[in-house]
Amino acid sequence: MNILICEDDPVIAMDLAWTLEELGHVVMGTVTSAVQCLTRCAISRPDLVTVDLTLTDGRTGLGLVDTLAQLGIPSIIVSGEARLVPQPTRARAVVEKPFNERLVAWALATVDAGPTATTRAGQG
Repeated sequence: MNILICEDDPVIAMDLAWTLEELGHVVMGTVTSAVQCLTRCAISRPDLVTVDLTLTDGRTGLGLVDTLAQLGIPSIIVSGEARLVPQPTRARAVVEKPFNERLVAWALATVDAGPTATTRAGQG
């Protein structure tokens, strides 16, 4: 899959990019705000966007997930505040930070399975 990362912490974005590439996916780039994400999606549509809840333009992650869903672009929330994500959400999966390769692979499998109820994964 071609994946866009929407994450404001450069270290976490780099770790997530490495993990996604290790799993055989193409990282299209990293953006740090909802506005940048939507602009990038308009230029080159990704197969998936990973979204943090808090970005450089504030707590805009949930709204971004909704907008992406309206555009037909699936998303995964990757956040240290994943427990605060209301149900239902339009994200395909919710992954708690800190994440590992197993959790990211699990979340990607939920996207491959198609739209269903959102599932959650934590470190435990």
